[in-house]
Amino acid sequence: MAIRIKSIPWAIALAIGLAACGNNASENDKKPSAASVPIRTVETADVEAVQHREVIFASGKLSLEQEAKLSFKTGGIIKRIFVGEGQPVRQGQVLAELALEEISAQTQQARLGKQQAEINVENAKLALRLAERDYQNASGLYQDSVATLEQLQNAEVQLDNARNQLEAARKGMAMQGEQLEVASFNLRYSKIMAPSNGVILKKLAESNELVGPGTPVLLFGSKDKAKVIRVNLTDKDIIHVRIGNDAEVHFDAYPNHTFKGQVQEVASMADPYTNTFEVEVAVMPEDKILLSGFIGTVSIFTTDTIGLLKIPIDALIGADGGQGEVFVAGYDKAVKTKISIFKIAGDHLLIQRGLDSTDKVITSGIGYLEDDQPIMISQR
Repeated sequence: MAIRIKSIPWAIALAIGLAACGNNASENDKKPSAASVPIRTVETADVEAVQHREVIFASGKLSLEQEAKLSFKTGGIIKRIFVGEGQPVRQGQVLAELALEEISAQTQQARLGKQQAEINVENAKLALRLAERDYQNASGLYQDSVATLEQLQNAEVQLDNARNQLEAARKGMAMQGEQLEVASFNLRYSKIMAPSNGVILKKLAESNELVGPGTPVLLFGSKDKAKVIRVNLTDKDIIHVRIGNDAEVHFDAYPNHTFKGQVQEVASMADPYTNTFEVEVAVMPEDKILLSGFIGTVSIFTTDTIGLLKIPIDALIGADGGQGEVFVAGYDKAVKTKISIFKIAGDHLLIQRGLDSTDKVITSGIGYLEDDQPIMISQR
């Protein structure tokens, strides 16, 4: 009996120990030990601090800075157009003219009207002299009691009338002079003359056509002004652009050549139809043939800079809009980190927030990498 009593506690203790071992074994089955997680070999890249200069990209059409639609001041039949499309012209050169018979007749009529008005003024001066003499005679006779008061008053009325007639004649002459100036102006602008040295870009009418006043006949481009390319920018881009910003322009006609440019005009308000802002970039002259109508792509280098971080795009493991995730190598572990993406620049990402310039991002071996997984950095 004594042996049995001593053996019971031993059996109980053995059962408790086995139960404890069973519980520890079940917990280990649920959570694997750190030693069971494989160590992955990865490659890393430094996070680089950069000063980013914003570059605006756009496309537009090349033209001369000063282009004008030339027209006649008055309507009529085009007698002759002396130039063709693409022809260079000199300042003051006659480009086209109307049939002048009707306009010349109107000018001659106005000239004759002015001459008649001048004669009327001279006649009115003579009549005034006569009225002044009659009034002086009547005044003297009235003082001598020879002429009556009525006769004196009649002479005074005739004098006032002569003065009014002279004033009316002078106004008529001035009016006729203005009509002659208008007719002469119309005659002068019945010819289209080149406003400066330039080139005829397009003919918009032909000889013997009837055109109205102000109807465009020729599209003229001035060679005294630079060639420009006009592009339209959104409100997001226009706030970075300033007059004087450098630019580069590329044309399909010269695929391997870069033309230098400079921003010379920036619109202060948006186009009401497109809600975009027009920017004019002057293309620096070179020994190349550049024709109006060439389509070019423009890169505008703004003066605005912003401090950002640059990492290889291979480090990105996922993104949603402007937010993304990368693995950062920290203390021999891969740490999943959220980042704020500013933009993609070639094969790199520009980052606003989420990283530090002392960090290293994992760029290779991230296919099956987990957060907090042990890593070993390759020395390649």
